[in-house]
Amino acid sequence: MNLQPLYDVKERLEAAAIAGTGLLGEDFRLQRAAEGLKPLAGASPVFAKIDGGLTKLLSAPAEARSGLLLDTLALVDAVVYTQGSVGLEGRLTPLPVGGGSYRQASCAQLQPLLTALTTTGGGRMETIKSAWDNHPELFADFRVLPALVAGLGDSYGEIADQNGRILRSSGPAAVPVLKEGFDPAGGKAMARRVQVMEETAGAAENDWYLEQLSQAKKPVRQALIFALRHDPANAQILAGLCQTEKKECQRAARFALARMETEESRAYWEALAQKDLGGALEAMRQSSAGTATDLTAGWFLQMAERVRENPNMPLDAKAFGLLGRLRTAMKCKTGSKVCDAFRAAANLGAALDRDYAYEENGRAKTEPMRFYCRGATTDPDSQRYFSAAMPFTLMRSIQLTRDSGLCALAGELAEAHGGGWIAPALCAALLTQDSAAAGQRAEELLRPKFKLFGRKDSDTRVILQDVLWGLCWNNSRYEYRIYANDPANNIKTFFDHEKHPVLTQELDPVWFELLMELGGLDAALMNLLRPMEHPVMDKVGKYLYLRATRGKNSGGFMQYVHALTQCGWKDWDGFVVKYAQAQGEVSYYSIQTMLNELPVPGKEKAAQLRAVNDLVGAKRLKAQYGRWPDAQIKQVIAQWENE
Repeated sequence: MNLQPLYDVKERLEAAAIAGTGLLGEDFRLQRAAEGLKPLAGASPVFAKIDGGLTKLLSAPAEARSGLLLDTLALVDAVVYTQGSVGLEGRLTPLPVGGGSYRQASCAQLQPLLTALTTTGGGRMETIKSAWDNHPELFADFRVLPALVAGLGDSYGEIADQNGRILRSSGPAAVPVLKEGFDPAGGKAMARRVQVMEETAGAAENDWYLEQLSQAKKPVRQALIFALRHDPANAQILAGLCQTEKKECQRAARFALARMETEESRAYWEALAQKDLGGALEAMRQSSAGTATDLTAGWFLQMAERVRENPNMPLDAKAFGLLGRLRTAMKCKTGSKVCDAFRAAANLGAALDRDYAYEENGRAKTEPMRFYCRGATTDPDSQRYFSAAMPFTLMRSIQLTRDSGLCALAGELAEAHGGGWIAPALCAALLTQDSAAAGQRAEELLRPKFKLFGRKDSDTRVILQDVLWGLCWNNSRYEYRIYANDPANNIKTFFDHEKHPVLTQELDPVWFELLMELGGLDAALMNLLRPMEHPVMDKVGKYLYLRATRGKNSGGFMQYVHALTQCGWKDWDGFVVKYAQAQGEVSYYSIQTMLNELPVPGKEKAAQLRAVNDLVGAKRLKAQYGRWPDAQIKQVIAQWENE
């Protein structure tokens, strides 16, 4: 049925409503449209009713036309709306398998997400993250999934990495889209595709990895080689690649082979160790495979036996490098042989705590044989002798594996040797015991007044910092997370930020008490703060207030403001002024930034800025680099006073 006459009537009635009913009797276009509708009047009662309404309207006296016009137009509108349709010309075809599914979502939901995924500019990352946090189902939609895969090549690396993590969380459903248009000679975008695919599909796509490998170039080749670790049948291939590949691709092959449990992998490592033990140990880092565990522990025990037999053996740069790699390779290893290796390390005592010899520019030199453990390299506690580095290694292994055997070993070594071996024992208690029991254990071993094992307060501080290092409160997930880095991340296109061990229980308040009592551990204390109702929070607030206003704080002031806010701190009177006086030298930018974050009314901010300005003007405070924009400061003061 041709409904064009109906649409013509609607158009002329709308025009009449705008022009007014006074000209209705002379509107020949409306009369022509009414004549065109008459053939439809016999086809349906509703069209007959419209025709009757038009007849009355055109013959009605002027004073009755307005009401009739509105009635007829309303009826025509209602009928037109029922005839609406949406569609495109052509045949309907089913969605491609694996290309995503249809999700019931409005344009208002999809359009911002698609724009963020397919365009450039700022603000996109937050749009994508917000959509993932609140509506993860949208990312499986057939309109979004291809855009998400294409976004692995986003010019902004952080968005590309975020897209990769989202795809990985979606599981193997995206594999067909990841394969579509894949270029093995491509760049990092294609390498991200491989990483997403192998972390979700694993060995199921092994034939595809091998097929693409023949044409692959870096960094895609590196990602494909690492993907071969999923299928034990690839052991011989990987052993060959370890021989033929160079640099990053060889490292990928070694990391992959170190995560396998096969005779071929063991044979390769035993042969390599004869020529390059350091290279073998490098690949063993953080691999929990049985072969890697057995070999690493065996090499460690051999080293310990040589030192035991000759405790004064000379140490050179090669020995230093091997000891360092042996120590780091022990991380994440479990089992009885590993426990024996840690016992052997503890029994060595300070035998390896001495200098090593090396040559530089033809001159013989010596350096303390210290190993990097944690924190900044400038931190004196980050570089440690072997006897102090091994307890830290055991502690990190416990954090990452929660192995019951290692936890029991930690308690055994703490009782037998004390000192730094207390840290892994406390870590084990924190991860395996309830909050109160772990807190009691910490109080027994760490409170300085007990002076167990003849330790100084500084030793206690290092132990406590070790136990809590990397532990942070995650407010969005409402849990404690221990942050650790997998060495294999160095050959990945994007890092794995999601698989960090989680401490779900609350920390006993004694940990906060100990941190304040020992002092100098403010960063650790602020990392642990969580929303809670407990008297210790008042103590923490007072402690942090004094620390912020009575000592020099390099770049950490905003942390104090945020931490105090979390403690429910209310006394902000003169806070920034006291901070500035404690520093002796201030910059306008830092002062304004602090005041912007301060949870006080504008008038209080203005008063504190005026006080700092007066101190600088009176030469009682030094302006950093001599810069202090007095006119700009007065403008800001005026703005805050008028808030």
